[in-house]
Amino acid sequence: MNLIIVGASPEGVSLAELALKDGHNVAIIEASEERALEVLQEYDIKVFHANITQGGILDEAGADQADAIIATTSDDSANLMTMFLGKEYNIPTLISMVHEKEHRGLFTKIGVHVIVDPEVIIAHHLYNLLPEA
Repeated sequence: MNLIIVGASPEGVSLAELALKDGHNVAIIEASEERALEVLQEYDIKVFHANITQGGILDEAGADQADAIIATTSDDSANLMTMFLGKEYNIPTLISMVHEKEHRGLFTKIGVHVIVDPEVIIAHHLYNLLPEA
């Protein structure tokens, strides 16, 4: 499977690690030069230092062969732009983190699988690991 992850956030990098362990191809697009270099030094994957709106960056990242694009930035507008571009490129699976609940509808209208409030999901997972009283 070929994945494009936009945003080298902790969630994005953790996702890349899981995908790499399962033998998938991963490309990361990261706007911060410093963060892009950190990821490039730590992992043997394609890392692009660019803003998602930068012309041609999805072509360089292999959007024509991508099975999924996942937006993991902390900026809902950047994540939404990523999803629109993924749709334009006919990438079959669109997944995005959404930080503001009121933005969820914008994402779901275009067929995006949405992860709302990642912190709450993590908290629920941690809570479920507690032994029952």
